[in-house]
Amino acid sequence: MNNQNGGMNRNPDAQRNARPVQRKPVNSGSVSANHPSGQRRPQVQNAGRPAQQRPVQRNQNVQHKPQPAKPAPSKSVRPTAPVNAKRTPPKKVEQKPVKTSKGLIGLLVGAGVILVLILLAAGVMNFYQKETALLKTEVTIEAGTIRPDISMYFEGELTFPDLVKCNLNFDEVNINLPQTVKFNINIYGFNYPCRLYIVDTVPPTGEGVEQQMFACEELPDALSCITNINDVTDVTAYWKDVPDLSYGGNFFLTAFLVDAGGNETPVTVPFKVTKDSTPPEIKGALDLEIYIGDSISYLSTLVVTDDYDPEPVVTVDNSAVNAEEEGVYEVIYTATDFSGNSTSVTVDLTVKEKPEGYIEPEEVYELAREILDEITEPGMTEEEIALQIVWWCRYNIRFILKTNSDSWTEAAYNAFINRTGNCYSTVYAVKVLLDVAGIENMIIERWPYETATHFWNYVKLNGQWYHCDATWREGYDLYFFMYTTEELQNFWQGGWNGFQYRVDEYPESATESVQSRIDYWNHTISEP
Repeated sequence: MNNQNGGMNRNPDAQRNARPVQRKPVNSGSVSANHPSGQRRPQVQNAGRPAQQRPVQRNQNVQHKPQPAKPAPSKSVRPTAPVNAKRTPPKKVEQKPVKTSKGLIGLLVGAGVILVLILLAAGVMNFYQKETALLKTEVTIEAGTIRPDISMYFEGELTFPDLVKCNLNFDEVNINLPQTVKFNINIYGFNYPCRLYIVDTVPPTGEGVEQQMFACEELPDALSCITNINDVTDVTAYWKDVPDLSYGGNFFLTAFLVDAGGNETPVTVPFKVTKDSTPPEIKGALDLEIYIGDSISYLSTLVVTDDYDPEPVVTVDNSAVNAEEEGVYEVIYTATDFSGNSTSVTVDLTVKEKPEGYIEPEEVYELAREILDEITEPGMTEEEIALQIVWWCRYNIRFILKTNSDSWTEAAYNAFINRTGNCYSTVYAVKVLLDVAGIENMIIERWPYETATHFWNYVKLNGQWYHCDATWREGYDLYFFMYTTEELQNFWQGGWNGFQYRVDEYPESATESVQSRIDYWNHTISEP
């Protein structure tokens, strides 16, 4: 209801009790130009039927004070109910969610996904950094100590150890060789270059072995003079500050052991150095006799010894010899030891024309081979073979004082064929048989002598020289086998000896007697 001032009654109670004002209906197609909002007023209905409204007439001449524009009522404004109408509780208006732009939602969702991915990546990176922090890319071990493995490269336990790989087979690494081994360790798909350093910092050890040498010899290899060498690597050695050894004496030399890592250890080696000033000794340098056309065995009777050198070098100077012309020629033997000491001996070589009916040496040796096959058996020792030879010649060659032998070959031949001969025939028969058997031997001639000369054999058995004599001796039924020089010269029979000779020209004989081992009647010898 309009008050006198044309305004609305603001008392809500009075408004509810007042009857509604009937107005003329307002043309639905028109809008009051004077309404501040420019909108139609809502129609008020009576209970049971619709109210007739009429348009409100306003005084066009009344000057109204302009009112501030009120906000347009919401379309959801509830219409004013009649006074007597039964009040119904207002319906609860559902709040509809505010519709957000699809672009904004997508942006928020994308931002959330990115945030999740960032957080996930940060977690993975943090995990990976913690895992790889356990890795050591370099490991150093002492050569020859321990066998390395991949666990040495981690300072803790990985979460997924099965995902760790390595391209190095540690079992194939030579841990005794100082070296740098390069390889990769793959952790969860990523390779890390790694190094294994094998170092050798422990020096080798060893003990010097006392050495004996001659002043003329070269210093032996340093490594050969050290024993009990201990090191995990290969070791070399060298001498340092070697004194002058040419005068001989006792010395203490220093050798240095060097291992593969370059570590060195000095080792003291005692040396006893002998100065050799004694020349070799030549024995058996006997005068030779040949026939024109014969071969010459210059060294067949030569024996050379030295106080230190076991094998002196022997040279034969036969430049003056003309083996195709009769005559007597000088032959010079020279023996030199490793110290450079030398000695020389000169002998005569007599060259003769071959006598009529001369027998060649090979013919004699062929007869000797046949006899040796008959009197020996396979498996015999040198002593047993030599005993059979001396025994056979003693009892198969009948002694005659004079023979028609013009050469040693004829003398031996007659002894084998005719079974007769004197001491010259017998001694060469024994010699040829010993030569065929491969037993070293030479012939000794009695010297000095008064009425007649005599010959016997000097045989090397078991590395020592012994006297053997197969010639028949009047009043003596046996023979001489493996006598020492002392035993031979002490033999007396019928008041005389007859075994004197130039002892100094022959090798020294054995000194220990073996006569107790010999059975002369059965021509056997027992083991020592």
